[in-house]
Amino acid sequence: ETLPAAPASAQAVSAPPAAQVRTLPVRTPPEPGARLQAQPGAASAGHPARGYTATEEGDVWHPVVQQLAASEAITALVRELALQSQLVARDGGHWLLRVERESLNQPTARERLRAALEAAGHAQQISVEIGLVIDSPARRNAVAEQERQRVALETVLGDPFVQAMVRDHDAKIVPGSVKPL
Repeated sequence: ETLPAAPASAQAVSAPPAAQVRTLPVRTPPEPGARLQAQPGAASAGHPARGYTATEEGDVWHPVVQQLAASEAITALVRELALQSQLVARDGGHWLLRVERESLNQPTARERLRAALEAAGHAQQISVEIGLVIDSPARRNAVAEQERQRVALETVLGDPFVQAMVRDHDAKIVPGSVKPL
């Protein structure tokens, strides 16, 4: 028995003639625009160093908070309260702190911070107000991190080998790839 011939659409398709094959240029992605570049003087994640002004009370508060955090006397929300707050005034055993976010000003967190400060020989009482913060341990830490990042980038860009690679091979430093030790 003979099978009927296959319809034209089902027949084998031959390779296209060489004249129909085109080569396409390979696109290289452009450098990130200014919007995606790290801005000098801007901290990461919400710009915590924006509006930073060192204060005399901050010179006292920053090392106290760093010591409490390092010794794990404060953790979680209490640590965040301390890091995000500004020491506004000290009157004997009473310290006045200021935070911008009301969510940090929880009674339990305040009491735990007060207890940690008292155990470390600092304040026996604290008050927390809501308002503009211009000097907090978190902002000081962000400024210090920005400075470490700036020094690391300067070190890499100033290295003779890196300069030779950029000059001789059109190498580029990938934005965000340089991290301080």
